[in-house]
Amino acid sequence: MQITSSSQLRGVFPAIFTPLKNDDPRCLYNSIDYEKAKKMIDDLIAVGVHGVVPVGTTGQSSTLSHAQHLDFIKFTLEYVNGRVPVIAGAGSNSTRETVEMIKEIQKIAEVPMLCVTGYYNIPPQEGIYAHFKALSSETGAKIVLYNVPGRTANYMHPSTVIRLAEDENIIGLKQAVEFRIGEKYCEDTKLIIEQTKNLGFTMLSGEDNSFIDMLEHGGTGLISASANIPECAKIFVDLFNAFEKKEFDKCDLLQDEARDYVEAVFCRKNPIPLGTFFNSPLMLPLVSVKDTERGDEAELRIQKLIKEKAKSLLKYVS
Repeated sequence: MQITSSSQLRGVFPAIFTPLKNDDPRCLYNSIDYEKAKKMIDDLIAVGVHGVVPVGTTGQSSTLSHAQHLDFIKFTLEYVNGRVPVIAGAGSNSTRETVEMIKEIQKIAEVPMLCVTGYYNIPPQEGIYAHFKALSSETGAKIVLYNVPGRTANYMHPSTVIRLAEDENIIGLKQAVEFRIGEKYCEDTKLIIEQTKNLGFTMLSGEDNSFIDMLEHGGTGLISASANIPECAKIFVDLFNAFEKKEFDKCDLLQDEARDYVEAVFCRKNPIPLGTFFNSPLMLPLVSVKDTERGDEAELRIQKLIKEKAKSLLKYVS
C-alpha cells in the first residue's frame, strides 16, 4: 500500500517526530525510542490519517545520524506494515548525498521521497531544477518537492515547479509558504496548481494553519507537524472529509478548532515544542522549550494543552 501517483497524495500526512531516549545527557548520541514511536504511530493510524512521513524536518532529519535516518525509515515501514502509505524524508543540500540516501531507502522499499531544495548553498533556479531532475533520473523514485524558504533561504519559483512537474517521477509539492489570499505567494501557488493539473502533479500544504486554504486553492492534502498530536490529526482528517463532502462551513470551524494545537507546536521553532509534547530530548543544537527565552511559560502552555485537549499524550508526560 504505497503511493505511486499524484492521485494518491490526498489527505493528512503527519510528519512524524522522532522520539529519543534520555540516554545521553549531552544530547549528542541519544538513541531512538522505538517503543514510544510505536505508540505514536498506532495513535495516528487510529484517528484515520492517510499516511505518515518519517524523518522530515519534524523528525530531526538534520541531526540524526545517517544510520539512524535509515533505521527509523525502515522501522516505520515495517511497523506500519501497509496500514497507511509512507513518504520518506530524504532531503539534503547535496545532490549526490540525496541520491545516495534515496538509493539506500529504495533497498528497504519503493516509497515516495520528500526532498528539500538546497539549503545553505542556495542554488539558483536552474540549480534547483537540475537537482530534482538528477534525483529522478539517477534513482527513478517518486519525488515530492519541498518548498520551504523559511528554512532554506531559497524559494522555488512557479516556473521551476511547473517544469519539474513535467517529469513523471515528480508527483507533488509540499508548499510551506504564505499562500492564503492576500499573502505573498498566493498567486504563485494558484498558478502552479492551475498549470500542473494535467501533469500528474498535486500540491500539499506545509502550513498547518492554512489547510483549508490549500484545499480551496485546489491542493489535495497536508503534511503536518501539528498532526503528531492525535487530537489535532483527527481534526485535520475531519476537515479533509468535510471538504470532500462540500461541508465548507464545517471546514472553517475545524480549521479554527486546530488553532490551539498549531500555535503550541509552533510556539518555538519546530520540532522543539514536540520534544515537550512527547517528553523527548532533542539533538543539539536544538534545546528543550524550557531552555529557550521565556521557556517556563511556553512549557506550562504545552502542559496545559495536553491536560485539557491532548489527553492521549498524558502517557508520555505523566
